[in-house]
Amino acid sequence: MLLLDNLIYRDFAAWKLENHDVIETFHKNESAIYERLNPIYSVLNHIYDILVEEKQLDEDLDTIFITGFNYLNSQFEIIKIYFETLFQSQCDDFNNYSEMVLYLLYIYDIRTDMENNNINSDIIELNELETCIENMIMERGNDFDYIKDKINETLKLVFGKMNYEFVSIVDIFVEIAENLGIFIYEDNELIIGKDI
Repeated sequence: MLLLDNLIYRDFAAWKLENHDVIETFHKNESAIYERLNPIYSVLNHIYDILVEEKQLDEDLDTIFITGFNYLNSQFEIIKIYFETLFQSQCDDFNNYSEMVLYLLYIYDIRTDMENNNINSDIIELNELETCIENMIMERGNDFDYIKDKINETLKLVFGKMNYEFVSIVDIFVEIAENLGIFIYEDNELIIGKDI
């Protein structure tokens, strides 16, 4: 059986078709959401292209793909709830609060990581921070500096409860992308000099 027959790869192809317009909207509007998810999305596309060309993958790439797709899918579902429901798919309005949505996703990542390492993630300060951010988004508040200060203060407390350094899945996928030869944050060079 070809790995391309594996349902997760078909699910990814269907997912891309279903979410293409929203992804392109985020990309065109230089949304922070797109910037955050781009490393994972780029790695998944790269691995999928390898599979289509070679008809098989090694176990490591298969594991990376499954992990990345499950993460991307769950994160994107949350993002779409905010984008389509609270902001009625209005990208300009959503972009003003996309950083706040990213903070919520980051908190979710931290909680998941803590639970996976048998650390209680039910921390009063973290719960309050999450509620504060959610309320700010829903009420269209604009005290962004207060939230940033509160995040720094709360994360210092939370990271103090961990006996390891937290590394987000996005950071892991940035490293995977570089190892696969995908340079996501490559600067465009501007050449100044003689006329051609």
